[in-house]
Amino acid sequence: MKVCFVSNQSLNSFWSNSLENIDKPDLLVFGFNGLPLVSYKKELEGKTEYFSDLSKLSKDLNTVLISGCDTDTYGTFRHSAVIADKGKILGVSDMVNVSSESEFTGGAGFRVYDTSIGRIGVIIGEDIFFPEISKTLSLGESDLIISVYKKITSSIPQIMLRASAFTNGVIISMIAEDYVQVADTNGEILLAGKGTKEIDLKIKKDYHKITTKSRGLKGVF
Repeated sequence: MKVCFVSNQSLNSFWSNSLENIDKPDLLVFGFNGLPLVSYKKELEGKTEYFSDLSKLSKDLNTVLISGCDTDTYGTFRHSAVIADKGKILGVSDMVNVSSESEFTGGAGFRVYDTSIGRIGVIIGEDIFFPEISKTLSLGESDLIISVYKKITSSIPQIMLRASAFTNGVIISMIAEDYVQVADTNGEILLAGKGTKEIDLKIKKDYHKITTKSRGLKGVF
């Protein structure tokens, strides 16, 4: 699976200036730089066409496309990501766990998307800090998990990404502001860097056998 991560350009800028510089990807991923604030009201009224632009680019490239974005649902703001498959919008995922001090609100639950290239789980923002989320997406038979993060300011997101990939036996990729990282099922880094990055991923799942001992008895899970 050819994957292209665009961490430093908007969707429209990339569409206008950079398509000729990449091989056609099976999966194209933007961070929160991809789309500006999306107002559902303005989208429904036809005043903006951000989701339509994303859908058109997905169709033109015949690819699966994911982009982070902040969304405004009639005054309720959320950190979100939208996913399209060859021109069809499959849905929007929201960040669930939000600090009480934030102006943003937690959104809908987690989702694994059935796409033409496999099952893709999506994690938004600081939800990467909650191991049960990546576990839920893994148990939902994700072939690949994409973490769309705002801005890396510490090593914690990368640590959680690698730990989650290892403990759940699924490849997890993170895209943030001018940063890309991919961890394999052993927690090892397959790709890390800035700007636009491409990688040819071989989807692999690995369920680790764990042995525990309690009161002289052993159990294998």
